[in-house]
Amino acid sequence: MPEVGGIFVSCGEASGDGYAAGVIKGLRDGGYDGAVCGMLGPKAVAEGGEAVADYSELHIMGLKGVLAALPRLVDLKRRLTEAVLARRPSAVVVIDSSDFHFPFIAGLRKGGWTRPVVYAVPPAVWAWRSWRVRFLARNVDLCLPLYRFEQDFLSERGVPSEWRGHPMVDLFPAVPTPPEAGNRTVALFPGSRGSEVDRLLPPLMDCADRLERAGYEAVFSLAPGLSSGARERARAALRGRAVFEGEGADLLARTACAAGASGTLAVEAMMRDRFMTVLYRFGTLEAIVGWAMVRAPRVSIPNILAGEDVYPELIQGQATGENTVRALLRYLGDEGERERTHRALAAGRAAMGRSGAFLFWAERILALGAKRRAAGP
Repeated sequence: MPEVGGIFVSCGEASGDGYAAGVIKGLRDGGYDGAVCGMLGPKAVAEGGEAVADYSELHIMGLKGVLAALPRLVDLKRRLTEAVLARRPSAVVVIDSSDFHFPFIAGLRKGGWTRPVVYAVPPAVWAWRSWRVRFLARNVDLCLPLYRFEQDFLSERGVPSEWRGHPMVDLFPAVPTPPEAGNRTVALFPGSRGSEVDRLLPPLMDCADRLERAGYEAVFSLAPGLSSGARERARAALRGRAVFEGEGADLLARTACAAGASGTLAVEAMMRDRFMTVLYRFGTLEAIVGWAMVRAPRVSIPNILAGEDVYPELIQGQATGENTVRALLRYLGDEGERERTHRALAAGRAAMGRSGAFLFWAERILALGAKRRAAGP
């Protein structure tokens, strides 16, 4: 018989697992000693969470992969929904992974769930598929976004939302250490998902060859959360090259600059005060569907926070080894460009907000759960 009560947390990928672990730690630091369970990864489990499902069950590759995995995803949603309704936690917290969590939330509401649903790291409705904001307004009691501009967008459209700062503020020094003079190491990040790595590794390998001909050392990063199959494919392709398999932020600290997949890694580069060229490559179907719905003039978060194109964005056919090296060498070889870059990165870091984000999230989750419990089931 599962324990009744507690807090239910659901995440769907490696970055979400890190946020889930932070939520659990924030709850414990805030004095909460109840149960925390849900769809979790190893980091959240290490913080004391109980995994009723492993977040790896959600790993899929592209839109074709979604179609093939539909029966499995439907079963996963059913199992999680039944777990929530059986345990009756004081609140359900979902993290990122909107393509799964939207149907999950809808199923909970259809099943009669009236207690709070909190969405940490909500989807980028400010950038694409903006109609989803209506779903958030109807079905989510509180959003906890990562950035102030997201908070403003959601609040202006009737979505309950609160923000203090980004969790990364607590993970990086307020004054980052600049690259050492003469550092000629460049970090290359092909991504944290198998499909992303398959698409970005070829141009980044070409980039590495060009960098080495120009007198630089290229080091490839294989993300810790990469699936075993994708990791083995990448290792085979990179045999004979320098490869790093630890945390990306640690590699960034040792390099002059970087190139590769955007997302969380680009924000980490900004926090480390490192220049980065970001690459985006999608499958044909993903590109048609995605770019038909994109509305943001800038895609990389550091560019949005800085208010200028500090990180070159190379998209689809532009994401080549030649273009990547050109952008990196322009930064490395132009002192004025470096000064402009680091001023912009400082502005981006200043927009990340205050420290204590996870504790703030925990406080809001507990307050919302207590308020709704007092009002009845």
